[in-house]
Amino acid sequence: MKNLKFLYILFIIIAGCTSSESNQNSDEKNEDNLSHNDEHIEVSQTQFETANFELGKADSLSFSNKVSVRGSIDVPPKNKASVSTFFEGYVSETSLLIGDMVDKGDVLAELSNPDYITIQQDYIENNARLEFLESEFQRKKNLYDDQVISQKVFQETRSLYKAAQAKDNALKKKIQLMNLSSKRILDGHFSEKIKIYSPISGKISKMFISQGTYVAKSEPMMEIIDTDHVHLELKVFEKDLNFIKSDQAVEFQIPEISDSIYEGYVRLIGAEIESDRSIKVHAHPKDESERFKVGMFVKASFNKKTKKQLALPESAFADLDGHTYVLKLKQQDGDHYVFEKIEVEKTEQQNSFKPLITSAEIDMNTVFLTKGTFDLLTGDSAGHSH
Repeated sequence: MKNLKFLYILFIIIAGCTSSESNQNSDEKNEDNLSHNDEHIEVSQTQFETANFELGKADSLSFSNKVSVRGSIDVPPKNKASVSTFFEGYVSETSLLIGDMVDKGDVLAELSNPDYITIQQDYIENNARLEFLESEFQRKKNLYDDQVISQKVFQETRSLYKAAQAKDNALKKKIQLMNLSSKRILDGHFSEKIKIYSPISGKISKMFISQGTYVAKSEPMMEIIDTDHVHLELKVFEKDLNFIKSDQAVEFQIPEISDSIYEGYVRLIGAEIESDRSIKVHAHPKDESERFKVGMFVKASFNKKTKKQLALPESAFADLDGHTYVLKLKQQDGDHYVFEKIEVEKTEQQNSFKPLITSAEIDMNTVFLTKGTFDLLTGDSAGHSH
C-alpha cells in the first residue's frame, strides 16, 4: 500500500515537471517567433499573397551625385518697395488690406497735418517776395551798370534776390515731395492733406498703419511686393562652390506645400564668402507662372556627376533605428520564402529608385523583396527563424 502511494506521488511530480518544461519551451518558441532581430525571415505563400508582397531584381541605373542646398523664394530689390513719407502726419484715409493688388501710381493713403498749410503759406509769401526782389535786382543792376549806385548796394540786392530764389526752389521741391501742385497753391488752393502713391505695382505684403495712426518721417507705412519675377536665394557652402556655374540646371522643392520638383537655372553667383563659409547663389525658376510666395523655404540640388549603380525601387528599402535594410531572397522552397536581412547605405531617392550600396555580395541576378519590406521587418505578417 505504501509503495502504491509513493508511486502516485512520484507520478504527479514528474507530470508537473514535464508540463512546466513544455510551457517553458512553448514560451521560448513564441518569443523566437516574435523576434525582429533575426537575420532570416520566413514567409509562407499564403502570407506572401495576402500581403501583396512583390519580388524583383536590381537594375543598373544612372544616378547623379548631387549637391544639396537650402534657401528661400525672394524677388529682386526693384520688385520690393517699403512705403514711407517725408512728412509726418496722421492717417486720414486708407482702405487697403494685406494681399490687395495695387498699380503703380495708385493712392495708398492720405495723411493730415496743419503743418502742411504752413509750408504752402511760406511758399506763396516767398514767391511774392521773389517777384519784388527780382524786379529790384533788375533795377539796381541797370543803375549799377550806369555807375549810379555803388557795387556794395548792388551786391546786397543781388544777395537778397538769390536767397529768395533758392528758398523758392527748395519750397517748390518740398511741395513736389508732398505730391501737391505748386501752380494750384499759387492760385490759392491750399490742402491740409497729402496723398501717398504706390511706387510699384504689386501686392500689399505688410501693413503698419490704420485710420488715425500717427506716421513719423521715414517710418514704414506698408510694403509692396511684385511677384511677377521671383527667384531663388540659395546658400552654397564654400566646399561645393567649384561644382556650381552660371546657367547650370537646378532642381528645387517647396517641402512645406508639396513633393513636386521644379526646374530652374543659376543666374548669378555671389562675390563674397560669408562668415559661415557660404556664398549666395541667385537662381531663376524656369516656369514663373507657378504661384511661389516670397519667403517660402526651398530645398534645392545641383547635379555634380552621374554614374551607373545597381538600384531598387524606393519601396524595397526600410529605415529602422537609424539603419537601412533590404530583404534578399535566400531560398524559395515549395510554399515558403526565406529572406535575408541586409544592411545598406542610406541614400537619396531619384525618380523613385535608390542606389543599392552594401558590402554584401549581390549582382543583377539577385532577387529582392521590392514591396512590403518595412511591413515584413516591423509587422506580424511572417514567422522568423534562425
